[in-house]
Amino acid sequence: MDPIANTFAQIKNAINASHKEVTVSYSKMKLAILAAFKKQGLIESYEEVKVEDQKYPAGIKIVLKFKESNKESVIRNIKRVSRPGRRVYVTATKIQSLKRGRAEVIISTSSGVMAGAEAQKKGLGGEVICEVE
Repeated sequence: MDPIANTFAQIKNAINASHKEVTVSYSKMKLAILAAFKKQGLIESYEEVKVEDQKYPAGIKIVLKFKESNKESVIRNIKRVSRPGRRVYVTATKIQSLKRGRAEVIISTSSGVMAGAEAQKKGLGGEVICEVE
């Protein structure tokens, strides 16, 4: 099972159930993806859930962001693009044509995980992790 796709499913389920926060399992890749989400304004915040006597955090608590006017989530849909069975890579020039501006694209580059627009400005391509509408 793909742990990143599982995290996206947990976030979508929390949004559909109108929960304000959700806790997912810990990984450094998930932290990097959530940092990109926070920078793009897709989530309110995230923090590591630590347990005493353990070397690594037990999980990550994500606080979801909702619009003030109609209590609708900022995130409408998350789609995993590159998955373990099929990796998807793009160059910096091809990033814009992925969703034609309708969604945010999160890309794993040699300089870390970042939004597609930021990667394009820096002239970096990489693995497309997900599309967020």
